[in-house]
Amino acid sequence: MKTTDAIVQAVALLRSRLDLGEIAIFRELASRGIERQTAARLVEFLPMVYCRLIFAKSGLKFPETYRRALSDGTCSPSVSLSNDALWNEARKFAESEINGGVNGQDLFAIAGRSAEFDAANKLLNSGSKLENLKFTEPVLLWPASGPDS
Repeated sequence: MKTTDAIVQAVALLRSRLDLGEIAIFRELASRGIERQTAARLVEFLPMVYCRLIFAKSGLKFPETYRRALSDGTCSPSVSLSNDALWNEARKFAESEINGGVNGQDLFAIAGRSAEFDAANKLLNSGSKLENLKFTEPVLLWPASGPDS
C-alpha cells in the first residue's frame, strides 16, 4: 500500500472513531493491510504533526527529535523527525489539508490525541504564555513494530 493511502486511511479513522484508543486504531489500520510499523508510526506521528501545525504560530517550541522507550526500561538515542520519511509525508499531508481549508474540528480530532496538545492546553489554561515554553523531546512508548496484538 502506498504511504499516502495509508495516511488517508489513518486520518479518516482517527477522525471518525473518536471512541477508539490508540491500540484499537493501530489494530484497525493493520487489519486493513497497512504494515504494522507504518500503522504504529501513523498512530504516534499524526497527532504530533497536527498538534505542531496548530501551534506553529504560537511561539511554542517543539523538539525536532524523539526517543523510543526500550524493553529494558531505557530509551533509545534521539531520532530526528525530519529524517523520517513517514513523518515528512504525514506533515506534507497535514499541511495540504490546512492550506486547503480543512475545518478546525477535523484538525482538533487528530491533534487532540497528542500528549503535546494536552500539555499545551493545560499550560494555556493555567495562564502560561506559549511563546515562553519549550517542550522536551517526546518518548514514544510502543516498540518500533507497534504494540503487541
